[in-house]
Amino acid sequence: METGLKKIGFFLVVFCALLSLTIPGSTNNVYSVLSSGAPQVGAGGSVTVPFELVGHLIIVKASLNGSGPQYTFVLDTGSVTAVNKRLADRLGLARQGTCNARGADGAGSQVCLTTLQSLALGGMGVQNIGAVVFDPHFKERAGISVDGFIGSNFLRFFTVRIDYRRKLLTLSSATAPMASVPGETLVNIGLDWKNAYVPQVSATSGDASFTASVDTGLNDPLSIPAAYLDKTNMDGQIEGNGAMASGNFGNMDKARMVRLSNLGIGPLRIGKVVATTQSGQTFALIGYGILSNYTVTIDYPAHQMLLAPAPGGRRMNNFFSTGLTIGRDYAGTYVAGVWMPSPAQSLGLAPGDRIIAVDGRPAGSYPLASLQKLLFDDSVPGIKLSVQEPAGAKKLTIEKRCLFQEAQPRSS
Repeated sequence: METGLKKIGFFLVVFCALLSLTIPGSTNNVYSVLSSGAPQVGAGGSVTVPFELVGHLIIVKASLNGSGPQYTFVLDTGSVTAVNKRLADRLGLARQGTCNARGADGAGSQVCLTTLQSLALGGMGVQNIGAVVFDPHFKERAGISVDGFIGSNFLRFFTVRIDYRRKLLTLSSATAPMASVPGETLVNIGLDWKNAYVPQVSATSGDASFTASVDTGLNDPLSIPAAYLDKTNMDGQIEGNGAMASGNFGNMDKARMVRLSNLGIGPLRIGKVVATTQSGQTFALIGYGILSNYTVTIDYPAHQMLLAPAPGGRRMNNFFSTGLTIGRDYAGTYVAGVWMPSPAQSLGLAPGDRIIAVDGRPAGSYPLASLQKLLFDDSVPGIKLSVQEPAGAKKLTIEKRCLFQEAQPRSS
């Protein structure tokens, strides 16, 4: 598994956990917008739609305001519902004030609030749903064009089933309580409007107990604040050099990757788990690297999550990686960061090096999503690069390997 560009990019953190709120008027106005909405339930009370996985992102088609074209949305349990500023302007969506939001990395940004007349997936939707208006240049950074995010303030009205293996999403209005069968795990979740109704679970590692958000927009298995690490049991750690990820509100620098000896999610017990952490991080997040190992059912109204083991998930206990993270700006593709130690570091790559070609093709001819797939894909053992460094151009082949075979034990 490769770690890489984050929300925005392919490593999305909580898009808008509303921990710091300012708005003309009062906090009640924020609450009234983000807690608004009434569910629209289609025939049969359930709908199943296919989704596309771009990297780890769940991409779905949705309708806005009851008519018109289908729009492209990222379905993200770790996000608030959001629409791109260009689309908001085209639809003439009225702004209803602003609020300050910050993500799990601690960085903040001011966003506008609006209300969508309706937002629907298949025959299931929500009327008068609150949303934020964002302009993160997602296409330029991630290489895919999206019109918005379907977040947990939308999903909270439904039971949501994510089948990663078959790439199917089900929304249901079913009210019967879920029950686990042998091999499955039922976990209680908490919901809080100030955290945009993002599901929260109780987690443990070693002597550390903490609350973690269930975030389908996170590529990593786990992201954890550094403050918890002293109480966990770690058997290795790796330092990041450069921006190991980027977000809507800032870059993930001063990052570390650690391997925890154990992780508990409610009653579920997992063995070794790789986690990332960075300076200033305030939330713990459970991401795709864990969730994709299960068929995940989140019953928002009943405050429960069911995890049913599924074949073909991602490895949780190591990163099979070049150690390289990449970025793209208007001058082209570049090395954003390097994990140390890693194959990329051993070949002398460093942040700021320009990537001219990948596997014999100009780097700019690849959508960034395609480059990310090369980095994430366990079936791709290595990548050929042409790189422009300060000392000149060179060609090299980076072979992937499990990074924690190289990691040093934690010092006492």
